[in-house]
Amino acid sequence: MGASIWGDGRPLNISLDRADLWDLRPIEEYERADYTWEKVVEAHYAGRHDDLKGLLEAPYDRAGPTRLQAGRIALVLPCPVIRWRLARATGRAEVVLANGAVLESILDAEGICRLRLRGCAPDVSVVPPPFGPPPTETVPETGLSLSRHHAWDLGYPAPELIIGPGMAGFVQQGWGGFSFATLAAWRLEGADWIGACTVVTAAAGGDPVGEITRRLHAALAGDFDQAVSDQAAWWADYWSRGRLDLPEASIEKVYYSGMSQFGAAARRGRPPAALQGVWTSDDGRLPPWKGDYHHDLNSQMAYWPAYAGNQLEAGLGFLDWLWDTREACTAWTRRFYGTPGLNVPMTADLLNRQIGGWRQYTHSVSTGAWLAHHFFLHWRYSQDRHFLRERALPYLTEVCRFVEAISEVRDAQGLRSVALSSSPEVGDNRPEAWFSTFTNYDLSLFRWVLAATATLAREIGRAADAEHWESVLQQMPELTLSARGELQVAQDVEYPGHHRHFSHALAVHPLALLTGFDPDPVASGVARATVGQILAASREFWMGYSYAWAAALAARIGDGVAARDALALFDQAFVFPNGFHANGDWSGRGIGMARFGAFTLEGAMGAADAIQTMLLQSSQGLVRLFPAVPRSWETASFDTLLADGAIEVSATLAEGRITRVELLSSSPAQLRLAAFDQPARLDLRLEPGRRLVLSEADRLQLDHSLL
Repeated sequence: MGASIWGDGRPLNISLDRADLWDLRPIEEYERADYTWEKVVEAHYAGRHDDLKGLLEAPYDRAGPTRLQAGRIALVLPCPVIRWRLARATGRAEVVLANGAVLESILDAEGICRLRLRGCAPDVSVVPPPFGPPPTETVPETGLSLSRHHAWDLGYPAPELIIGPGMAGFVQQGWGGFSFATLAAWRLEGADWIGACTVVTAAAGGDPVGEITRRLHAALAGDFDQAVSDQAAWWADYWSRGRLDLPEASIEKVYYSGMSQFGAAARRGRPPAALQGVWTSDDGRLPPWKGDYHHDLNSQMAYWPAYAGNQLEAGLGFLDWLWDTREACTAWTRRFYGTPGLNVPMTADLLNRQIGGWRQYTHSVSTGAWLAHHFFLHWRYSQDRHFLRERALPYLTEVCRFVEAISEVRDAQGLRSVALSSSPEVGDNRPEAWFSTFTNYDLSLFRWVLAATATLAREIGRAADAEHWESVLQQMPELTLSARGELQVAQDVEYPGHHRHFSHALAVHPLALLTGFDPDPVASGVARATVGQILAASREFWMGYSYAWAAALAARIGDGVAARDALALFDQAFVFPNGFHANGDWSGRGIGMARFGAFTLEGAMGAADAIQTMLLQSSQGLVRLFPAVPRSWETASFDTLLADGAIEVSATLAEGRITRVELLSSSPAQLRLAAFDQPARLDLRLEPGRRLVLSEADRLQLDHSLL
């Protein structure tokens, strides 16, 4: 559940959202006989591009399937609102009225938005989304909107209002018998008004009204202060991990804003965060890009901070969903590609089913490989051997089976290739956006997943499997480079400097196949040249998430100044006052040519990940402290960030020198410790459960002046 509180008090609005609120109608085109990879390849090379648009892209232009709005509760208050505040430490929202009264609100673990207004009572009403028939008169659209449809385009019946003593709401019938109810209920407690509201969904034949009434009555009978205390305790536990202190308040704010949204939207046992998390737009239109799961950046970036941020439990919500929906994905892989193994649609609904869009990316051959990266990261950062055996290795193995089958095509050198390759979102949906040879996007993911699966297989003693995947890897071409040593989009196709998506540089971040700290000068040179080209780009059409990703890329080559500057621009032009990430430059500062404010979640999480990457980088037993802090940051600290190998790390920088390092591992661990951009200087062994505090002598071995 999510809630957005907004308005001046005449009314104050509480827009509600629920992650499983979906129109899940099927797409008939994807059951046609010509919906196969073989037919798509044939049509592309025959020049039948309009046919492909009709088959692969037109379904996305229809209203459903899509995320749905849940409507809002409107409170007419006795006087205007003068201040809003969200306490991230406790999850408590506070709205202060001009007469001094305070409206308090939390969203509890049961998905109930609880409210208390002391000393007065509001007038309460409900505002459903405009489902049902379209109005006789509509206001012409103005400006750039990425919401293509209104709620009435779904063809639903009008909502049925629920009005009674101490309650207001509605029930809505959706596609296929699905229904949901949105309801507010309230009571008086002396002079105080106590309220609660929520959303309940039901499959065909269900009774959402009975369920929501029961839940709200139970909530109103409970103790408001105890609910506030319970919620504060949950957030206290969440914030006990991954804390940091930075010398620039604006950059620190970016971190805590992103991690606050992550904690609210990423919960195990619930659907993972889609494009807008649990804060779908409430403007009478369907959400931008259908509010779906975009697996060519958005869903992956939204979960990047789970690992170094030491929030693995939250990250498991995403992995559980990928695991639980894998049968739908393998069925789609067999149906469309005609191969064994597992690939995943790039645009997906709640069930992880293909819903279409630009054909080159929605049917990308490497989406499954990129999602598999999260399974690998969870194993590396948790060292959970049960997860390795039962989840990570099986998932990666199925992806590799698909990679092996789809890459049977051979290039002029006899190496593996694919019939069609792409690189999000180079070329948009023009025919040339499909390449006849590997893009670095597809190739880096294929190379990574084959190597990673071999590593996991060896970890549990499956040497024959490891050797097989290593042999397939040897049949893959190398990544393509420009004459200047930069990663290209594809052979002889350089990165277009205005482009918003750094898919060609995936090998640098998040895969970290190439970094500026690599002891191999060729590999580090490629990383530095690639990131340098991106940072020097024109940036006209960069989005907010582009700046977050650019900051992480800069951190991977140790350029703390560029990382800090990218984050500062992100904060200035691509973050709303409430902390949400705007894709375009909503501020009008001229930083980007895209000047729309469509909100998506991943930019805030990507920025948090970039800050973590500035403070701590780790891989395969090497832990690097403060690898990309700008020289102006003479002081900084972090506590209980997580390093590869399930090692909690805390460190302090004061006056340009490391003054504290603490390490804690739950299992025996060998590691090499490095600082800044220096070579590894300390070899350490950690005993399980024993905190290692580095001595001053050891810290001096690591240290050097930043000045």
